Amino acid sequence: MKKIWSRLEGELTSKASEIIESLNLGADESEVEALEEYIGQELPTDYRDFLVMHNGQSQESNPGFFDMFSLMPLDLVQESWDELEGLRDDAGEEETCPGDWLPFAEDGSGDMLCVELETGAISKYVSSDENEEIADSFEGWLADIHAILKNGEFNFDPASGFGIEPKGPDEHEEEEEEGAVDDDDDVVMDGDDDDDEASLSYNFTAKMIELYEGEEKVGTVPWGDIVRVKVSSYAGDPLISINLPDGSDPEELEIPANVAKSDKLFKYLSKLKGWDKEAFDEALSNADKDEEILVWG
Repeated sequence: MKKIWSRLEGELTSKASEIIESLNLGADESEVEALEEYIGQELPTDYRDFLVMHNGQSQESNPGFFDMFSLMPLDLVQESWDELEGLRDDAGEEETCPGDWLPFAEDGSGDMLCVELETGAISKYVSSDENEEIADSFEGWLADIHAILKNGEFNFDPASGFGIEPKGPDEHEEEEEEGAVDDDDDVVMDGDDDDDEASLSYNFTAKMIELYEGEEKVGTVPWGDIVRVKVSSYAGDPLISINLPDGSDPEELEIPANVAKSDKLFKYLSKLKGWDKEAFDEALSNADKDEEILVWG
């Protein structure tokens, strides 16, 4: 465990130092033992060893650790364990997850990465979709992240709220065709290229949509404020309309579906409770029919 962490720590230090700076100091043995006593089971050795080195991440930090997930310190691990226990009691394990899943990372919208106490495997609890197996062990999960970093198969922007983001197939194709991705691609422009000062731009973070005019931030829209999402068409291309409560400023955001880094927008939208990905994808494919399609809310 210490060997793989040493390698990963070196990659993070050189390529994503903000993540290293966000890590807490290690937990005391007594704190780890207290959690084990509380849940009535021992922790897998590799995860236990990591906690002694780093007790999760500071909750004041901006970047996550991997993708949308931030590592939780022990107090939040225990709270999340209780939360999952309550969900299992209400809906049953088939609708949630097995009783030996211990959350250790969360994305702020209800999804969690969990270590399976019996096998040590890592799985993702998805609040609005099917769960997903991630790795055979906590150490294996860290090794996978190390490989992604070492091979340069990632994006990282500490201001986005994300941690290390693995590149998808589409991004590789774009880079082959267009060259390296510009650092400013995370900010989505909505306006004429020859009028940058007056154009509106969006920056998608884990907590909100930030609105800019030029370099000046002019507003924010928390994801939790969204009341409706619709898909329509503009100049033959799909347009995503995000409706906000009456009296908001603005009351609606209109964002082209084909903007750069739209994958971040889609990721955050998919965290809305009750989001139907199939309905959204179908609406995008039918947007050229010149009608507005309600997909959420």
